[in-house]
Amino acid sequence: MLIPTRRANVYCSRVKEPAGVGSILALAGPAIAGMLLQTGVLYADRVMLGHHSGGALAAMQIAGPLEWTLVSVASAFSVGTLALVGRAVGAGDHDAARRHTTMAMAVALGLGVVVAAVAYAVVLPTLHVLFPHADAARALAREYLAVALIAAPFYCVGVAGFAALSASGDTMTPLKIGIAVNVVHIAINLALIPRWGARGAGISTAFSYAVEAALTLAALSGRLRPLRKPRREDGRSLYLLSIPATTERIIYHVAYMAFVWMIARLGDDAMASNQALIAIEAISFMTVEGFATAGGALVAQELGAGRPDHAERVGWWSTGLAVVTLSTFGLGFVALRHQLPALVTPRLDLQREAARALVVAALAQPFMAVGVVLGQAVRGAGATRIALLVSIVGGFGVRLLATWLATAHGLGVTGIWIGSTCDWIARTLLLIFIWRSAAWRPAAHT
Repeated sequence: MLIPTRRANVYCSRVKEPAGVGSILALAGPAIAGMLLQTGVLYADRVMLGHHSGGALAAMQIAGPLEWTLVSVASAFSVGTLALVGRAVGAGDHDAARRHTTMAMAVALGLGVVVAAVAYAVVLPTLHVLFPHADAARALAREYLAVALIAAPFYCVGVAGFAALSASGDTMTPLKIGIAVNVVHIAINLALIPRWGARGAGISTAFSYAVEAALTLAALSGRLRPLRKPRREDGRSLYLLSIPATTERIIYHVAYMAFVWMIARLGDDAMASNQALIAIEAISFMTVEGFATAGGALVAQELGAGRPDHAERVGWWSTGLAVVTLSTFGLGFVALRHQLPALVTPRLDLQREAARALVVAALAQPFMAVGVVLGQAVRGAGATRIALLVSIVGGFGVRLLATWLATAHGLGVTGIWIGSTCDWIARTLLLIFIWRSAAWRPAAHT
């Protein structure tokens, strides 16, 4: 296990014992709390905008996916940061950990600036082409994005910093930063949204990400002393890991938009029912992301410590804990399939439709646990090309085909969730084969 010393100003973790279940839980707990906190604030944003005006809330249906796509693709290199920093910490090479973290901060800032520039030069001027039939919502979305996209560099810095902290075995600091930032965010929302609506939410988002970046840099500043200049080979390693990860994100978002288009074909009621299901499942998805963060970080650390066999066991243990947890959520979804949709929508017809699909969502939970956690373990091992292949097969191939067939046969919202469940099953089968065959191990030496 990697035991951080009390000195917070340096990377000074030392290798003591191999990571165990306790190590996974110690990392996963704060990570899960941070993910759930993030989900809660997103809901708070929507509630505040919804109470301000229906138009402001509708604008987020345009602004939200665009903003998420841009920053998600730009921050894909954080996968490489997790693998490189985790491996260096596991090996006790603190200079390398500092170099990789410094490089990640510089890359994050540069990519964030590029994303903001592209957004202002290309995305904002073409909103009328992307959304020709939503004049009012499009105008409000432009107001939001015109301010919020300023924060793209800050967001990327925060994501990279959180990856570096998690890779070093510290998920508590990102949680503390998240709590502070969310308090600031909600306070600014309360002050600005009643007056300026979507623009006020954009200002709040930009300022909150700036605070997050500042706090993240403050948390890392002591650990980076003495500052180490990245080497050319460090940049090459990050590049080789990040290109497949970035490609994976791009493919994911292309497939996601196609998936959204299929949902839209079913009509407004189906979209509303599906949104209710997504709101219900969000708690389980955020939970499994916490296990994935812990598993990926510890796999990288164990490989850095020269213990590939134990890295493999850590991957299985992390996945097993996630499967048990999400299977429990699945049982709850089935038992409360009529009550849970009522918490999200008052319409009885949408509740009935969501209840039928919720049974399918419950069946998907253990497969989603394997797909998310074991997938991140593969990335933590540095096998980002393998992770890319799995995403192409599952997310772009199986999901879209299965969803098309299911909805074409009149299964409606239930068909949508059958499609996503087929995706998770395919990923599970592929990832179990990959992890058992040790196909990911050669990546640990690149």
